[in-house]
Amino acid sequence: MPLKTILKCVLASAVGASFATVAHAEAMKMQTFLGANASTTKAFEEMASQLKTDTGGEVDITVLPGKAVVGATETIDAIKNGLLDGQYTAPTYFAGKDPAMAVLGDTLSAYPDSATRDRWFSEGGGLELARALYAKHGLQFICPVYWPSEQIPSTKPINSVADFKGLKMRAPGGTPSDLLSRAGASLVKMGVGESVTAMETGVLDATDLANIGLNVALGMHNKAKFSILARHSMAVTEFSMSKTKWDALSAGNQAKVEKACNDMSAKLKATLTAEDEAAAKKAKDELGVTFIEFGEEDAATFRQMLTEVWKDWAAKSPDAKAIIESHQAFMKKLGLL
Repeated sequence: MPLKTILKCVLASAVGASFATVAHAEAMKMQTFLGANASTTKAFEEMASQLKTDTGGEVDITVLPGKAVVGATETIDAIKNGLLDGQYTAPTYFAGKDPAMAVLGDTLSAYPDSATRDRWFSEGGGLELARALYAKHGLQFICPVYWPSEQIPSTKPINSVADFKGLKMRAPGGTPSDLLSRAGASLVKMGVGESVTAMETGVLDATDLANIGLNVALGMHNKAKFSILARHSMAVTEFSMSKTKWDALSAGNQAKVEKACNDMSAKLKATLTAEDEAAAKKAKDELGVTFIEFGEEDAATFRQMLTEVWKDWAAKSPDAKAIIESHQAFMKKLGLL
C-alpha cells in the first residue's frame, strides 16, 4: 500500500477514535437536595452546562432535582449502586450512616457567619478532612457550596438562649437538636409541611428549618411573627461525585470541575444573599415579622454549650473527633475560643 494511502488511513482512524471518545462520553446523573425551581438547582444546572462547554463534552452532567431518583438520605447508596454519579447536597443527610457527617455538616454556633466558617475549609485543613471522610464512602468531595445562616421562625419572641426553655420546637435531629435540647427546648420531629400547620394551630412555637428566604417561601411566617438569628445552626452544603468517576477524569478536567464548583459557590452567595434580603423585606413589610438577632453574650453561651455537644460527638468516631479538633484549633486562631 502506498505510503500516502497508509497515512490517510492512520489519520482517519485517529480522528474517528477521537470523535468516538467524545460522542460516547456518558452523561453523569447528579441529584440536588432541593426542587427544580430552587436557585441552588438552577445554579447547578448552569454549572453543568458551562462545564460541558469548557470540557468539549467530556464532562457531561444531567442535573436531577431533589427526590427525582431517591430521597436525600439515600443518595450515597444510589451512587454506590450506580443509580447516580454525583450529588449537590448536605452532609447532615448522612448523619445516620456516619457521625462524622453530622459534625462536618453543621458547625452550629461555632462561627459568627457562613463566610467565616467556610474559611476553615480553605485555611484550616477542612477541605482535606472532608475529602478523606468522603473517600471512605467512595466519593470525591469537590468543594463546599455557600449556604446562608439559618433563622428560626417563631410565634413567640426569643431574645436570649434562656428563652428556649420549654419552647415547643420542630427540629431535624442530629447536632442542632442536641444543642437546642441543652438550651431547654422541647423538641418534636416532623416534616416541613406538618410543621407549617403545627405552627398555625399552636402545636409548635417555633421550628428549626432554613434561611429566611426558604422560611418565607414555605409559609413559615404566615403565623410566626418573629424570626430569630440565634446562630444555632450553620449548615454545610457540598458538591461531590463517585470517586471512580472522578478518577476517570483527566487532571485538566478535574481542575475545571473544582473551579466550576467554587465559581458556583461564589455566585450562590450573591444570589442567596439577595433572596434573603428580599424575603426579609417582605416579611417585615407584608407579614409584620419582627427580626431578633442574638448578641455576643448569647453567642458565647451557645459556644460554651457547643463545647459539650462536640465532646459527646467526638467520642462517636475518630473522624468526628478529628474534624472537631480541627475546628477548635481554627476557632482559637480566630479568637473565638
